[in-house]
Amino acid sequence: MPRDTKSVSAIMAAVKSRDTTPEIALRKALFAMGLRYRLGGSSQGSALPGKPDILFLSARVAVFVDGDYWHGNQWKLRGHKSLEEQLAGVSNRSYWLTKIKRNMERDRRVNANLKKAGWKVVRIWESAIMKSPERVAAKVAQVVRKMGG
Repeated sequence: MPRDTKSVSAIMAAVKSRDTTPEIALRKALFAMGLRYRLGGSSQGSALPGKPDILFLSARVAVFVDGDYWHGNQWKLRGHKSLEEQLAGVSNRSYWLTKIKRNMERDRRVNANLKKAGWKVVRIWESAIMKSPERVAAKVAQVVRKMGG
C-alpha cells in the first residue's frame, strides 16, 4: 500500500547523509584494526569529486558507503528482478526510478573521475557493513595496504 505524500516527506527529511549508522560502524571497525583515515568532509576531501565518506590520503583510497535504496541495490536484497519491479507499486514511480538511476550514473562518473586522478575507489553497500563491519573493514584494509597505506 503506497504511503501518503506527507509520510514520505517526513521519512525523507529524516534521512541522514553523513555519520550514518553504517558509516560509524565501518569507521569504528577500521580504527579498531589500527587504520587511520580522514573523513571525506575534511579539507582534503572537499576538493574530490563525489564526497567520499572515508579517505586514506597516503594510499589514495576513497571509500564510499552507499545506501542500498539510494544507490540501486535494495531490489536485489528484497528478491525483485529489477529496480523497476521493486518500485512497481510506489506512487510517483517515475520520479524514484529517475532519481535512483541518476544516482547510479553519478556513482559511475565519480568512480571514473577519481580513478583518472589517481585514486582507488572502494564502494560498500550499507547492508554489507551492517551484516559484518569487521569483514568489510578487513577488505578495505587489504586495499589500503595494497595501495601503500
